[in-house]
Amino acid sequence: MKKICLAWSGVVGLMDALTGLMLIVCPAWVLSQLGLAEMAGESMLFLRWIGVFVASVGMSYAWAFRGDGSAVWRFTSLVRVMVAVFVTANIVAGSLAPAWAGVAVTDAVVAAVQIYGLVRRWWS
Repeated sequence: MKKICLAWSGVVGLMDALTGLMLIVCPAWVLSQLGLAEMAGESMLFLRWIGVFVASVGMSYAWAFRGDGSAVWRFTSLVRVMVAVFVTANIVAGSLAPAWAGVAVTDAVVAAVQIYGLVRRWWS
């Protein structure tokens, strides 16, 4: 099971690292892929800043290959649950467009798989 956990960590980590880097380098393109309009001025700067954090979370999965994958999954699950709740609450409040739901769903699903894996002790 550990090999599957490592594969998951590699794929999910790469997904986040690349998404974050794309948010830094070409945030308007990422928004267009989500079906969202480009943001004005400082909003694009903050989107790039969010990209730094997204890329960092993605890169943190590399630590799973150096030893304690369960610690990586605990940390990233916490981040993902918080992002899913934040994005969902802001969609419901009308502060974010419904197109952002894909972000909330992706983070919630990845967190759920990892939490389930932690409970089932897949890393053992």
